[in-house]
This record gives sequence, C-alpha cells and structure tokens, in this order.
Amino acid sequence: MRADRWISARLGKGIVLALGLACSGALIAFVDAGGNSRVAAQAQAKLEATIFTYDGHDFVRAKTTLVTADGKTALNTKLDHDTPAYKALTQKRSYTGDATVFGRKYEANYAPLTAADGRLTGALFVGVPK
Repeated sequence: MRADRWISARLGKGIVLALGLACSGALIAFVDAGGNSRVAAQAQAKLEATIFTYDGHDFVRAKTTLVTADGKTALNTKLDHDTPAYKALTQKRSYTGDATVFGRKYEANYAPLTAADGRLTGALFVGVPK
C-alpha cells in the first residue's frame, strides 16, 4: 500500500471516530507530546439516524432512532415525496441541508445506497436537531 493511501485511510477513520464521539456527547481531549491534555470539544447534540429501503417508489424506514409526533417508533414510515431529499435520492444524489421530520427540524444528510449494478436500493439519513 502506498504511504499516502495508508495515511489517508488512517486519517479518515480518525475523523469518523472523532465525529461519532462528538455527536454522542463524549468528551474529546488531545494529548500532546509532553503528556498534557486539553479538552477540544464536548458536544451535547443528539444524533438521529435511519436506514431506508427503496421499493422503486418509496423510501421506507427499516431501522431508525426517530419517533413520530405521537412518540411511537418511526419504523415502516415513508420519506415524504415532496421533500428535497426524496428528489435528490431518486436521482442517486446526496442531500445535505435543512429537513423537517415528524415536526422536528434537523440539519440533515441523506445518502443513496446502490447495488453493484447501479440500482437504487435504499438510503441513509443522519440528522442533528436544530
């Protein structure tokens, strides 16, 4: 493996780990060469996530941390066709921006999932409440 790819892969995993810890509310600290540590961030935001399946017409929540307005699990509910996220996903494009889901506002990211043959099979959602 080339050195630049090895470093890039390690750096990418570190960023994902740091982001995951920050979003979960964990304390992130950096330790310098002298053994001194300082707090870099402590996030309190709750992260919401969903895995959608796609049946050719609807994106259906197969796994989710979301709850509906009445407090029930959002499993088997559908992504609204009138949203910018739906429009982007059906074109196999990601959507990043504002989203209102079950009456709550999020800074959201939706990403399409495709099969090896390029067929759209689902999507991922990650959102941080505003």
